[in-house]
Formats: sequence, structure tokens, C-alpha cells
Amino acid sequence: MRSPIVREAYRYWRGKKRGDRLPSRADIDPVEIPRLLPNISLVEREAGSGRYRYRLLGSALVELLGQEVTGRYLDEIYPDFDRSESRRYRDQVFEMGKPSHRIGRPSLRFPKDFITVERLYLPLAEDGRRVDMVMGVLVFSLDALEG
Repeated sequence: MRSPIVREAYRYWRGKKRGDRLPSRADIDPVEIPRLLPNISLVEREAGSGRYRYRLLGSALVELLGQEVTGRYLDEIYPDFDRSESRRYRDQVFEMGKPSHRIGRPSLRFPKDFITVERLYLPLAEDGRRVDMVMGVLVFSLDALEG
């Protein structure tokens, strides 16, 4: 993990785990992570349809998108979402209950197509086992990819 924000988010999430049980949304206290909030998203997956919806989007991410999208479905915002790597990575986090980390070009279209992203998806589970939400931490950069 390159970004200090991404590393801090991972340490925070790991510190909220209860043994082998995943932290829940209620375990995440915004007061404890003010530096991370602009880069955080919370996404839920609807049980019936399998559609993903933003429950929260940090101010840095809203600024990047150029619009507030909290409460909207990802397939409404990103027309290619259902065929994207982003969808597959989120599916894996929901199904396996393990974090997913990636550095590279965004797999979804953003207003600036020349940026790179470091992102970390962290599973949350109300019952400690079955993932019901994913906390994403995204850090965008104008830097060229290394290696």
C-alpha cells in the first residue's frame, strides 16, 4: 500500500475486527478517522437485485465525480459498471469477506481519464460474518504509474 491514507484505513479496519469476525458499519466511528473521511465510500448490495448503491461518498470523491451521488446505484452513475473490474472486485469482497487492494488506472470512467487510483475495499458485516457493506478508500493521483 503506497498511500498513507490507505494504510491508515487498513490499520483502522483491522483494529475494529473482533478476532476472526468482521467489523460492522456501527463499529466505524467518523470521529476517529477525520483524515480519511474525504476519501471514503460506503457501498451496499441489494439482496434481491444484486445492485450496488452508494450509502456515503466522501467530499474528495464527490469533487472528483463533479456531483453528489449518495443514495444512487453505481450502474446509474457508471454505464459500464456491470462489466467492470470494479464490479468483480466488489463481488469478491462481498462473497469472500476479505479486503481487496489495487493500484492502477481506474476501471470506471471518471471526468479525468488520466489519473491513477489506489483503492482498498474493506468488508463490513453486521453479524461479523456475512458482508452487508463495503467501505472503500480511494486515493487518486495524477502521477504516472510506477512499475
